[in-house]
Amino acid sequence: MSWRGLSPLALNPHFGTVSGITPQEQADVHWTHWEDLVNIYGRAEDGFARSAWDNVGVQYGLQALTDGWLPKTDFLTLNAQIGGWKNEPDMVQEGCPFIEQLCAVPNPEPDVWSLRNQTFDLANPAAVAPRTEADPGAIEAAYTSGIVNHGDIEIPVIDWRNYLERELDMHNSHQSFAARQRLLDWDGDASNQVIWFTDVSQPGGQRYDQTPLAFQVIDEWMANIAANPKKSVAANRPARAVDSCFDTNGALIYAGADAWAGILDDRDPGACTQEFELYSTSRIVAGAPITGDVFKCELQSVESAIARGVYGDVEFSPVEVAQLKTIFPTGVCDYTLGDSRRPANL
Repeated sequence: MSWRGLSPLALNPHFGTVSGITPQEQADVHWTHWEDLVNIYGRAEDGFARSAWDNVGVQYGLQALTDGWLPKTDFLTLNAQIGGWKNEPDMVQEGCPFIEQLCAVPNPEPDVWSLRNQTFDLANPAAVAPRTEADPGAIEAAYTSGIVNHGDIEIPVIDWRNYLERELDMHNSHQSFAARQRLLDWDGDASNQVIWFTDVSQPGGQRYDQTPLAFQVIDEWMANIAANPKKSVAANRPARAVDSCFDTNGALIYAGADAWAGILDDRDPGACTQEFELYSTSRIVAGAPITGDVFKCELQSVESAIARGVYGDVEFSPVEVAQLKTIFPTGVCDYTLGDSRRPANL
């Protein structure tokens, strides 16, 4: 693996100096996730791996707008200026804080969010920044190669993680439930998956490792399957193979089928749901499903989105509608239609 870090580093082929390799080796490597899997994504005409990253039509902050937290003017400004990522050949090497040496120079200019590699025009901030469109072949390759989890899983699964939301850790806790929803979307059954969270009291605090317990339970589960092969995976679940949450010392807080109620359904919040708050993502706030498996959304016109009540009780003036159409010249995402590039047989 040759990429690391947050989104800018996963997308930028010119990530800075890496210890242990020669300058020539550094120059010969495109440091992106896509390049790591170029045998799957394929290579574009510009010589770089094809990318599946796309945000055409994504209405950032949509839920915040409809919930009354984000004023219309801010919603319009946000979506006009957020733009996307430049094409790989046009990107420049990252700076401070991604390359520590550049933070030590006099008057460093930190670029935490890699603004220099975004399509936002620093010289003309009033201009609408263009979005990034994925290579359609890259998306289809991701689906057909098997690197996208469709939810077609029959084996026992214990999805355990330390709860790291307080640390703004990139391994967001909602991913456990994204996996569960994919299982449900596939065949309506997620009885082979168990979700466990173990608390971390404070950022940087000691993390209790629940892995040994998970192995014990999985071993018992597999032994039950071996002894009772005619029973389903769910029917062979041992008593401890149930949704649960644990405190910082690994002591059980609650276990039960309703532990995580209220996250993927309309039930009252379960004991673990109340104990461990889940945070959203920019795509979910924009209306995308929790599954995170829409690479390129189907588009609808701005007029259609307004008519269908996408903006809730928010009313746009004719001038604001014109602004929306300028920001989204090809339309806005209609997530009810799923991924426009997902093969029909999947």
